[in-house]
Amino acid sequence: MTNTWPLARGTVPEREAFAFAATVLLTMFAGDAVPNMITWYGAAVVWALEGAWGVAIVVRARPSLARTPRALWVFLAWCLLSVVWSHWRAATTASMVAQVLCALVAFAIASTLTWRRILDAISLAMRWVLGLSLLFEAVVAVLVRHPIAPIWTHYGDAKIPDAFYFSRAVLFTGDRIQGLPGNANLLAMVALLAAIAVALQLAEGRMRRNRAIGWLVVAVLVLGLTRSSTVLAAAVVVAVAAALAVVIRRVPTERRTPRYALVAGLAVVVAVAAVLGRGVVTGLLGKSSDLTGRGEIWRVVLERIDQHPVLGSGWIGYWWPSIHELSDIAHRKGVTYLQAHDAYLDVWLQTGIIGLVLFGIYVLTTLNRSWSSATRIGYGPDQLPRPFDPVSLLPLLVVVALLVQSVAESRLLYQGNWILFALVAIKSRNVLVGEEPVSVGDGPRTPPAKREFRWSAAR
Repeated sequence: MTNTWPLARGTVPEREAFAFAATVLLTMFAGDAVPNMITWYGAAVVWALEGAWGVAIVVRARPSLARTPRALWVFLAWCLLSVVWSHWRAATTASMVAQVLCALVAFAIASTLTWRRILDAISLAMRWVLGLSLLFEAVVAVLVRHPIAPIWTHYGDAKIPDAFYFSRAVLFTGDRIQGLPGNANLLAMVALLAAIAVALQLAEGRMRRNRAIGWLVVAVLVLGLTRSSTVLAAAVVVAVAAALAVVIRRVPTERRTPRYALVAGLAVVVAVAAVLGRGVVTGLLGKSSDLTGRGEIWRVVLERIDQHPVLGSGWIGYWWPSIHELSDIAHRKGVTYLQAHDAYLDVWLQTGIIGLVLFGIYVLTTLNRSWSSATRIGYGPDQLPRPFDPVSLLPLLVVVALLVQSVAESRLLYQGNWILFALVAIKSRNVLVGEEPVSVGDGPRTPPAKREFRWSAAR
């Protein structure tokens, strides 16, 4: 089976493209599991091989660059240009290699898979991370029965902060589990993405009901075991975005403007209420009013931004611990945090206000196309409106989840979040869901009779 996607001038086997997408998403969203098990050097080899695989796919598929988001490439070009004035020039150069390679990986996936196969790849990867995380935590809690540090790291007699452990053996104690990513917040985001993907597969008839319900239960269980307030907030916003998109889609285009004004007004009211009542909200979530120390980190980062507000200090993505100017910023309970815990402050710190504006354009244009994908009424070759496809919600829900997380985490700038966001940005610029031709790999996995029953029920 070969890829017949019209924007790709070459051909790549669909099975290979799908395997590549699932493998990349699995290893990236597994987080620290890869370096914790095979060292950072081993992880670098794995990631380099995946990058080479992605480049090979792009070379063979020869996709067109004509319909890709300019905002992404302009932002990357500015980050690369920051090498000229960077305070850590070698690190900026190395980080840009990784940044561009990840963008090419996203380009390879977007150019060789349809939206439905991208949905399948996201679902498969996230379910593997969830399943293996629960298995890993169970083995540590039942057999090992004590916290374990990263396998290849030796701390000697030093007291190890909780955040440094690979697993703290707390699956049955009621404490927050970390899973393969080694971080409760990151594992919670995997659970949310898995829930989004599985729910859409269920609605599309691409996963059997019992199996889908089982995985949704697992995702909710992991969300409960991680207790991430950031991801809980993201889940609420995702649910609201899905509901609004479905409602707006039913409104004729010429009558949508008043609805948009109402939604915008409600959003402003909710935002103001959240800011004024943040102490109460964070208290209910078990957090301090500054989101567990993030307020102090943001204050210090803003002080550093004031030193180079226009051009920034140079792109680096994830902060290198060897760079004293960065590793001396965020300390809490014996842990040095190597990020600003806010993607936009991080971009401002590294690329200045110019880079922040370019990044904002990239984010907002991607969000706008994702919203269009969810609310636009597509038309078939017969010029009749196409029925609602649940997969059309995928870009919007993924983008919203990642953007909410980006307020309290900088993950949007690197690894899995960067690749997934770039994937949606590139794919939504190539083609919206309602305009995409059906591919061989897009067929339903459930019997046609059951699929038809679901469609008629949905209508």
